[in-house]
Amino acid sequence: MSLTSPGKAHRSDVVGRSVPEAPVCVAGLSSDEAARRLRVEGPNAISGAGGRSLLDIARDALREPMFMLLLLAGGIYLALGDLKEGLTLFGFVLITLSLTLLQEGRAERALEALRDLSSPRALVIRDGIYSRIAGAEVVRGDLLKLDEGDRVPADAILIQAEALRADESMLTEEDPVVMTIFPALGARRLSHSGVLTRRISAIETLGATTVLCTDKTGTLTRNRMTVTRLIAGGLDLDRELALNQWADASLPEDFHELIEIAILASVPDPVDPMERAFHELGQRFLSDTEHLHRDWQILKHYPINPEVRAMAQVWRLSGVGQSSAQIVAAKGAPEAISALCNLGAPDRALVEQAANELARDGLRVLAVAKTRYSDPGFPEKLSGFALEFVGLLGLEDPVAPEVPAAVAECRSAGIRLLMITGDYPATAEAIARAAGIGDAGDTVLTGDELAELDDRSLRERIARVSVCARITPAQKLRIVQALKSRGEVVAMTGDGVNDAPALRAAHVGVAMGRRGTDVAREAASLVLVDDQFSALVSALRRGRRIFDNLRKAMGYALAVHVPIAGMALLPFLFGWPPMLLPMHIALLELIIDPACSIAFESEPAESDLMERPPRDAQAPLFTAAMLAVTLLQGLGVLLCVAAGFAWAQSEFSEARARAFGFAILVTGNLALILSHRSRRHSLCASLRTPNRNLWWVMIGALLLLITALYLPWAQAVLRFESLQPVELGLAIGLGLSSLIGLEAIRWAIRRAPARPA
Repeated sequence: MSLTSPGKAHRSDVVGRSVPEAPVCVAGLSSDEAARRLRVEGPNAISGAGGRSLLDIARDALREPMFMLLLLAGGIYLALGDLKEGLTLFGFVLITLSLTLLQEGRAERALEALRDLSSPRALVIRDGIYSRIAGAEVVRGDLLKLDEGDRVPADAILIQAEALRADESMLTEEDPVVMTIFPALGARRLSHSGVLTRRISAIETLGATTVLCTDKTGTLTRNRMTVTRLIAGGLDLDRELALNQWADASLPEDFHELIEIAILASVPDPVDPMERAFHELGQRFLSDTEHLHRDWQILKHYPINPEVRAMAQVWRLSGVGQSSAQIVAAKGAPEAISALCNLGAPDRALVEQAANELARDGLRVLAVAKTRYSDPGFPEKLSGFALEFVGLLGLEDPVAPEVPAAVAECRSAGIRLLMITGDYPATAEAIARAAGIGDAGDTVLTGDELAELDDRSLRERIARVSVCARITPAQKLRIVQALKSRGEVVAMTGDGVNDAPALRAAHVGVAMGRRGTDVAREAASLVLVDDQFSALVSALRRGRRIFDNLRKAMGYALAVHVPIAGMALLPFLFGWPPMLLPMHIALLELIIDPACSIAFESEPAESDLMERPPRDAQAPLFTAAMLAVTLLQGLGVLLCVAAGFAWAQSEFSEARARAFGFAILVTGNLALILSHRSRRHSLCASLRTPNRNLWWVMIGALLLLITALYLPWAQAVLRFESLQPVELGLAIGLGLSSLIGLEAIRWAIRRAPARPA
């Protein structure tokens, strides 16, 4: 359908699909005029609230209890006349706030970039050709072309349409994005792998996925179709004959009509790979024959629908004496075309047998039919025509080379794969075998069988199914709901406008970036830029990694505050001089914050990440056992610091003892960082795992400790005395000795019976 834009727009789309390059009959605006109008009248976008500004981030950070306590302590110092300590404390707050602004600013910029990438796009006619542009670049007077499922990118006047319907509810299809650093930066990392994140919460859910429902064409296969088998008039052009004949650029006359009708049943400027394959075949073998009809006109279009898996077009023949002659060309599923042609039982059996033979080779099978028609009116349904069966075409669309390895990785991760396709059952089975989907004993569920099952029966049957064939988009929703009712965490791929309910119902909806419609992409949580299945598996792996690192960071943050809180309390209980003053806590935050937000966020995935079963999506971040272990690790460091500080009371002055205890606490903090890098592998293996950011944080922590201990100005503010090299070495040794206890705890955890996370 075509529209012309008189003014401003709504919003715009993710990644452009492939568009036809052929010129159209109208020129539209020129590129120069469009650029001028965009410059003068502004972008076609609604101004709306963006993300948080740096001021917003700073305001939120200063409301946190830790910042409020430090600011209060600094104010008290100033009120008591201790200008140096008050200003120092405020300086620490400023540094910590700067780190917060840096990290959350990065996250905000990542989300803003993702919002830009996920905005709709528009197909316009400029300079006489189709161009896919950002929706914000649509200008007044642009000619717009809409396909099924596209967003309307601007207010427009309708010029031409076929069965136009618009869903306006999307003007009210979003909740505010939950801002967290790990998922936001994880979303940016996913975008580098060809996966765009529309809903940040989906990243966490990815790691808990137990069932991945995937379509076939273009996801598991290359979506590059080639006609390799033709059956018409009792003749079968098999693969060997096809290769020999087509190499000589010739084709038996018996198959000319078959290709002709297949082309007439397709759109003139095809985007669909199947229809393009028909046109390419015709251009190669029928270009010098009377079977191509560029001057014919389409009078009526019968779209495919769930009730009749076939579509047709009515053409007006051109030429002398042909003014009232019309031809109907139909294509679709073999069983649907057989029914429309009213074939008898023997002929239907022959068609089914031939279709099954092609499908067992993994070919996509289409049947075509035709009829002449001269009445002035058209029947309401395709079944109103007296169609004649013409033949079958088999199209090869092989499994993409990277798919079997990606499927194997999913299976090793305990993720079950379920192929859902509208294709012939035997074709789907062959492709599933080639991709490595399914186990012995798994069955194929067809759409007709599914329609006969109630919800309870479907819930039981779906547990033994690896392929769902001849499935309508509406039935995808029932499949998702049946899986969810079994307690599965479902990820679902889709591309059509009718896939939107299933994508929205799935825990993680995944839309295709190239061939997906706007409606599908807006209903989805993730978008595959290049429609590659391997990118989806990479997203699953990254989802697990993000949650794994989030758990490590939170565990470390919990553990490290045990010795901090303990050493703030124990001196009062035992009558010791205070070891930790407010500026010491502020100084420690300069280590803890980067460790959580920088070091752990960039921690690489553990080697066995995709060998673990999916975690329970309903489980809390920490189980009781994990919480106990984390607190025990913090107590281990507290014990080392308390013992060292107690010993230092009898050996050193108060300021030197405080410096000694603080050095133990800092190095114990580093020990906790190293210990929390992995819950499943040894410390030695953890140390061999590269993470440049982590080592920068640890080096920075040691430099900060040296500065605090030996810079005279810092000594005065922090109330430290310099430690002798031997004393510093002893303090560092005591702090790092906590690693022995931490490693013992880790060893016990690794020897404990494995449980799903």
